[in-house]
Amino acid sequence: MTKLVKPVIDSAWLLRWWHRHQAQWLNREADAIRNGLLQDLFAVRRQLELLPSGGGLATVEHLYEALADLGNRLSSPYLHDSLPLAIQQALADWPPQVPARAELPGQWSVEPVEHTLLLLAVLNHLGQALAAQPNQPQLCVVSLAEGPDRKRLTVSVDYAIAVPPALLDLDQSEAWMAYLTTFDLFSQGQASSTYEATTLRWTFDW
Repeated sequence: MTKLVKPVIDSAWLLRWWHRHQAQWLNREADAIRNGLLQDLFAVRRQLELLPSGGGLATVEHLYEALADLGNRLSSPYLHDSLPLAIQQALADWPPQVPARAELPGQWSVEPVEHTLLLLAVLNHLGQALAAQPNQPQLCVVSLAEGPDRKRLTVSVDYAIAVPPALLDLDQSEAWMAYLTTFDLFSQGQASSTYEATTLRWTFDW
């Protein structure tokens, strides 16, 4: 059974939702810096003041890795170069309880930055939604395909027994509907979902 996603036409609502979503996300990231990285940086400064030369190296390494991770969350290092590599990195950041496999081509034509960002945001939201389900999928397969006049991103989620009912209702949630509607409007493409007893599949064509 295939169900096409009907875009929300109320552009004012969509813009308000995106503004609120972005504001909340930036606030969470800012809190992570203030309550995490800045506190660690203060501790490093104290250690360097008190320890002999060369002390505090492990803490400095931790800060470097944390800042690198933060930079990757804010913007993929592959944003301008490769949609497949950007997707691969996004899947590596999915919750560990959600098994994911990427089936991506080695070569891909350059995508607009805003389009790649949107696809990565969709994948990130989907990973969190899958992790929130009471039953975890056996496997999620994310694939890309490019034809002469169409590109397609497919996310196939397989369960051992049955697709959780709450996941079937994901299309009705405000957040997911906003993502899919934005994809439709910005890419001039089409998002759709197909489900069977144990498999749920989302397809993004543009």
